[in-house]
Amino acid sequence: MKKELILTNDGSHSLFIKKLNETYHSIHGSIAEANHVFIRNGLQFHPKLNINILEIGFGTGLNALLTLLNLKQKSVNYTSLEPFPISDKIYNKLNFHNLLKSNKETFIKLHNSDWDENVPITENFILNKLKKKFQYFNSSEKFDIIYFDAFAPEKQSEMWSMEVLNKCYYFLKPNGFLVTYCAKGVVKRTLKEVGFIVESLDGPPGKREMIRALKKES
Repeated sequence: MKKELILTNDGSHSLFIKKLNETYHSIHGSIAEANHVFIRNGLQFHPKLNINILEIGFGTGLNALLTLLNLKQKSVNYTSLEPFPISDKIYNKLNFHNLLKSNKETFIKLHNSDWDENVPITENFILNKLKKKFQYFNSSEKFDIIYFDAFAPEKQSEMWSMEVLNKCYYFLKPNGFLVTYCAKGVVKRTLKEVGFIVESLDGPPGKREMIRALKKES
């Protein structure tokens, strides 16, 4: 599907897919949204220093870059699924590193790193990208955090099904959690049916709420 580079309200890029009439990030700000949902309410909320993260939707690489830039004392093993990677022509134009005042080579390395391999991006950030859909993902590893960054339910309904969210629950460690920008009632209900404890949190710019869903230690 053809992807068009666009600017969001905080000056950061996103991608627009005309066929789906959908953007990769909020038009109110790609960096603002990712920072709020996945960093403040995800990475920084977890008390552990050594963290396994599973990202569903590598996309532009923004969540991975922000995680790497906000590690502080933490070390992260970062597994990311992306069945439809963007091309080098696109990711070389993205302006995230400029706005974040980070190293462009580090951002490009996230995209250029080999698939299906553990690649040390820095000494405390190991990336493993898998070119597959979550439905076909399997792992002996369990995760502390899931960044659930699929397209919206009305655009990609199969990703918000009971089957998929139950699989997320399975792959989380006790006291692990899932974070997502989506806060639709049907998603909350499905997460609760699966067994999650669902928190409705203040949303990023342009959204009233977001979700953090906890797998309680049994």
